[in-house]
Amino acid sequence: MKLGIIGLGTVGINVLKILSGEKDRKNKEIGDIEILKICDLQNIDLSGYDFTDDYREVLNDPRIDTVVELIGGVGAAYEISKSTLNSKKNLVTANKHLLAVHGKELFSLAEKNQVKLQYEASVGGGIPVISPIKENLFVNNFKNIRGILNGTCNYMLMKMEEGLTYSEALEDAKLKGYAEADPTFDIKGIDTAHKISILAHLAWGELKEFSEISIVGIDKLTKDDVEAAKSQGLRYKLLGEANFDGKELNIRVAPVAVKKDELLYNVNGVYNAVELDGNYTGKTIFYGEGAGGDATAAAVISDIYKIKLGG
Repeated sequence: MKLGIIGLGTVGINVLKILSGEKDRKNKEIGDIEILKICDLQNIDLSGYDFTDDYREVLNDPRIDTVVELIGGVGAAYEISKSTLNSKKNLVTANKHLLAVHGKELFSLAEKNQVKLQYEASVGGGIPVISPIKENLFVNNFKNIRGILNGTCNYMLMKMEEGLTYSEALEDAKLKGYAEADPTFDIKGIDTAHKISILAHLAWGELKEFSEISIVGIDKLTKDDVEAAKSQGLRYKLLGEANFDGKELNIRVAPVAVKKDELLYNVNGVYNAVELDGNYTGKTIFYGEGAGGDATAAAVISDIYKIKLGG
């Protein structure tokens, strides 16, 4: 298996680190995986790797059969992903924004060109939730999916419950590295909407137009709101929720006051959780760290090995 990796941010660097560290152990089990080219706009000193700042060198290399896209966004990543699939190369991506907006086209291109499009790392970081829905729980007619899908917001709501104001909680999240310098996608619920859209597509086969999703973030939630809920034994969580009534797929994102007896009540800090309600399996919950370089990189690598094994 011959790889090209595009994007060497936190996740990309960790993919290289883990692949290198686990090479001897894993290659004995399933055969050799070789990284032929690495692309990033910054000139990074990586001895032992063929480095370029032009992604077209990766896409045009006939030896490469699988491209790992880790740059994010929907500009260059969209063009790279289309070109990869049209070049009959497999694609591994962690890009939930890309899939939520252009997934319908990209899934179609993968099918047309008979290649694999894997995206476990796009939802939940290191929590394995994409594969279980596709492979283990697919027999269900799902009634409902909901989840805490953004660790930044979950951490901030916990701190507000402890007494911080919204502004103080956001500043604390930034200081601890949980919030980006520009946290708009997180606090306004957009990141959560990207992820619940992907989960809904897996469950019901429909990728809803992103503009049709009802999205409310936590940016209008006050300390008084949180304390009022707490006094009633409730706890605010930013939830992505999706259900299909047999005719229409409904998706929404909003802060919800969760009861103590609900599974998601005790999901705190930067942890994520996804709750699936199937007609055969009942309620199943997936819980774990939703972000972080190592956790997300592990999900990317699981997709690489899945392609190698023919999955």
